[in-house]
Amino acid sequence: MTLRHSASRRRFLLAAGAAAAAAALPLPLRAQGAGPDVAVIGAGGAGITAAKQLTAAGYKVVLLEARDRIGGRAFTDGASVGVPWDRGCSWLHSSEVNPWVGYARANGFEVFADNHPRRIFDGEKAMGAAELAGFGALRDRMDAELEAAGRRGLDIPAEEAFTLATRQDEWYPLAASGLTAWEGVEPSNFSALDSFHYVERGDDLLIPKGYGNLLAHYARGLEVRLRSPVSRLRWGSRGVMLDTPGGTLSARVAVVAVPSATIAQGQLVFSPWLPVDVQEAHHHLPLGLMNKVALRFKRNVFPVESSEALRQRRSGWRGMSYITRLWGGNVAVGMSAGAFAHELEAAGEQAAIDHALGELASMLGGDLRRHFDRGAATAWASDPFSRGAYSHCLPGRFGARERLTHPVGDRIVFAGEHTEQSAYGTLHGAHLSGLRRTGSGALSLQGAVTRTLRPLHIDLFRVHLRA
Repeated sequence: MTLRHSASRRRFLLAAGAAAAAAALPLPLRAQGAGPDVAVIGAGGAGITAAKQLTAAGYKVVLLEARDRIGGRAFTDGASVGVPWDRGCSWLHSSEVNPWVGYARANGFEVFADNHPRRIFDGEKAMGAAELAGFGALRDRMDAELEAAGRRGLDIPAEEAFTLATRQDEWYPLAASGLTAWEGVEPSNFSALDSFHYVERGDDLLIPKGYGNLLAHYARGLEVRLRSPVSRLRWGSRGVMLDTPGGTLSARVAVVAVPSATIAQGQLVFSPWLPVDVQEAHHHLPLGLMNKVALRFKRNVFPVESSEALRQRRSGWRGMSYITRLWGGNVAVGMSAGAFAHELEAAGEQAAIDHALGELASMLGGDLRRHFDRGAATAWASDPFSRGAYSHCLPGRFGARERLTHPVGDRIVFAGEHTEQSAYGTLHGAHLSGLRRTGSGALSLQGAVTRTLRPLHIDLFRVHLRA
């Protein structure tokens, strides 16, 4: 197991033009003829994969998306700062087992290892190897202590896995902020056992064209009904009925591929109520927060021509990590997580931009402020269709993800990163959940749908998928 330090897993942003699938208004649902076999709710990574899987198997599928775009939390912004950057997921994590790597390479999307030089500053002074030795030793100790707790099956707050000496170490705020970036919440708020079960194999890779654009490419050919939020899902022995602004849609089966918060906060209501353990599982998998801010400068204000990853030690819990010279442009992208990300988001976009400018100035000199051009910041906690960035498991609630892998009444299946124990919080986890929830035997469609579901060992990426 490797501790997810500062800029690991979701380090920052990349790439190009807003994802598009259908710009037109959704078709009025009342005007449709015979209902579909399967209604897929949510056109993010899981929903898109499920729709492709089921369509390939010969089912009539409708894919409903509440936003005016596809992608969910995978969204490439190509306009705001002059170079493309991913407002949501950016890294292809666990490259050895991530199916998106093969798909990207097969379809003209360059990928490369995230090997930016990394510097930690103490004020305006970049710290040397000798000064950082204590930081490295602490990270190793935290690795070992967190792994030991996981191997013992301790479903405790991650922070409690660390000894008092570890938590009192002068480097702990900085090191622990890396775990906060990984889970979206501080170590006191997520399960050590759940984190232990995440599988990390291989490097983190970057995509200059954008992870959001890669997902949009994969979604080509799918009919998506945008601006179609589902407010109520009624289910029973004869099928499901979905209430949307365009009317009520009937289907045999529903694949629910929305963030856990959408259900936990009652934005999608079920009638009758979901089983208590299923409801509880959604509450036990809340979304943490990671936000990003992109800053464009009128000229190169950075000391080197290549990209670097920077962090200010003195900021501790209240700091950002940065990548400079994004794709060779005069752009820096910062990342905040956990409680501090919530604080900045509540203060507004300008507050996030000002904080990032201040931190960069503290490391690289105040002159860079004079050359600032424009900026943009994300606000995932306020996004009405996500309410956060990615899931974490509350301490003492290990097993919630596994509970959501089981169908409800042979009519409802849940998919999304929050259902994937080994790859939660990632786009490849969302993809794998879409494959697994709609593959052979995942749904009792043989009984619910009047066709025979052929075994779905379809590899839509044409690469071997490993769990």
